[in-house]
Amino acid sequence: MTHPGWGSQWSGQAVPRPRTAQDPRSARRRPAGARPARRRRRGTRRRAVLLAVAGLLVLVVVAVAWLAWDAVRARSDLETARDAVARLQDQVVAGDVEGARATLPALREHAAAAHRRTTGPLWSVAGAVPWAGPNVRAVQAVTEAVDELAQHALPPLVEATALVDPAALRPVDGRVDVAPLADVASQVAAADVAVRATLDRLEQVDTGAVVAPVAEPVGALRDQLARVAADTGTAARAAALLPPMLGGDGPRQYLVLVQNNAEPRATGGISGAVLLLRAEDGRLEVVEQRSGNELTGLDDPDAELSLAEQDLFGPLLVTDMRDVNFTPDFPRSAQLARGLWARATGTQVDGVLSVDPVALALVLRATGPVTLADGSTLGADDAVGVLLNDVYLRFPEPARQDAYFADAASAVFSAVSSGQGEPAGVVDALAEAARRGRLLVWSADADLQAHLAGTVLAGELRGRAGDSPVVGLYLNDGTQAKLGYYLDVDAQVASTACVDGDAQRIALTATYRYAPPADVASLPPYVLGLDGVVPPGDFRTNVLLYLPEGAFLEDIMVDGRPVEVHAQAHDGLAVAALTWTFSPGQSFTLTANLVSGPEQSGEVLLRGTPTASGFDHVSSVSKCADRG
Repeated sequence: MTHPGWGSQWSGQAVPRPRTAQDPRSARRRPAGARPARRRRRGTRRRAVLLAVAGLLVLVVVAVAWLAWDAVRARSDLETARDAVARLQDQVVAGDVEGARATLPALREHAAAAHRRTTGPLWSVAGAVPWAGPNVRAVQAVTEAVDELAQHALPPLVEATALVDPAALRPVDGRVDVAPLADVASQVAAADVAVRATLDRLEQVDTGAVVAPVAEPVGALRDQLARVAADTGTAARAAALLPPMLGGDGPRQYLVLVQNNAEPRATGGISGAVLLLRAEDGRLEVVEQRSGNELTGLDDPDAELSLAEQDLFGPLLVTDMRDVNFTPDFPRSAQLARGLWARATGTQVDGVLSVDPVALALVLRATGPVTLADGSTLGADDAVGVLLNDVYLRFPEPARQDAYFADAASAVFSAVSSGQGEPAGVVDALAEAARRGRLLVWSADADLQAHLAGTVLAGELRGRAGDSPVVGLYLNDGTQAKLGYYLDVDAQVASTACVDGDAQRIALTATYRYAPPADVASLPPYVLGLDGVVPPGDFRTNVLLYLPEGAFLEDIMVDGRPVEVHAQAHDGLAVAALTWTFSPGQSFTLTANLVSGPEQSGEVLLRGTPTASGFDHVSSVSKCADRG
């Protein structure tokens, strides 16, 4: 029978009859008390699953325990390797070749063990686990970095140290044997590349995504490796620069500008004396010396002033050897000095160096005192006072003053070139002078200058260094006198906030105190200034504040009151200029708030004019570092 609503497809089909216990076809014979097969199968599967889960848990526990045991042993190896790296660095710097060779095998063994213990399938799986993964990968990055450093970067550096014993670089009969240094230049360069590559890999580790017990060692290793990289970078540059600059591949001639900080200029002071230094096959010799007064009025047709230079410095920048460093950009000063020397003598030099009496005093501390032409001696403790002040009181004639200044500088160079004192001490003194902005070097050779670029020796005008904003605070005397000897500068810079785009809000404070003796007005005319620019005993200077790249100035005040400044843009950097005239005992305090350009999240650097009283480079930790 069909329903009208059923379709034909539903017809003709038998309705199946459900099986019941009474249905004889559904009956199955089974032993009394036996369980149904389906229940047995369910119980078997349950036991199998439980056993599998239990086995998996056992494997996980074993794996975690194994990883933990490997991690503990790897940490011990890393701590041993870390201590060995620090010890090896000290030994290399000190030239302790045998000590470094003894340290290296254990360092390599422990570094390799730490790396081996943190690799393999278990560590790969752990690295993929969401929470643990970043921590595991960070540990692996550290062990890989230390192993790479130990196996590939440090061995050639140790062998290079073995070939270049500091004692072997001591001048003998006025000559330095630069051949060993040239022989290891490629090894040192390779070590530097390996160290920096390792450091770059560590920089990729996101310490903000890992727990503190992992983040802290990673940060510590970065800091340590950065110090190693600084040493290898310096060594690589020295190995590339010194042989050719010392005339290893042919004679070279250099101008040496001896800056007189008593009359401030942006990079230090006027070039009171100029030496011509000849280098050939490692032998250094002062072949000529002139007073800065002799090298004036030398209009160089090849040197053109930019509009900013005309406005900030005036024409003397390109006509007077004493004023080529009105600009804080030493490569520009050096090129101008080279052109003026060629104009005066017809000789083209291969480079320009600059030193000041503070740098000479540092060197004298290593060489010991020197004897001058008049029979007097000059030592580390009295060099600054004698050269920047006493000489003007002892010798009224400017020509005699200039001759004394040049003789002192020549005597110090002769002491160095003759091997007087300990070579390591001389190298340390020169390095300290460079760090303080008191030793600057420029080469006319483009390849050599490329090695100098970006180092403390270069003295470039920069508004940023990597990700660090650079603030510049420079002085140029406006008195034509030698009263800058009595000027004391205390300057500080601070990062106060990190703002969008990794820029920084920066606060600058600089106090300038002019403290001459009570009888300053009775000092010789050459000290007070010959042109009567200011009343006798007063001191005038121009102050130039250079902002970081892309920065803007929020406010600037002097002694707590807003001031107007002369605004300019020099080589792409904003400049605020003002002029102060000091009476004896007077001080001025400059404060400024500014915001750096974007992507400048590194430490804040303050660069300025090195003064007789010792203003040196300073820095401030970035507030952006607080954000991890």
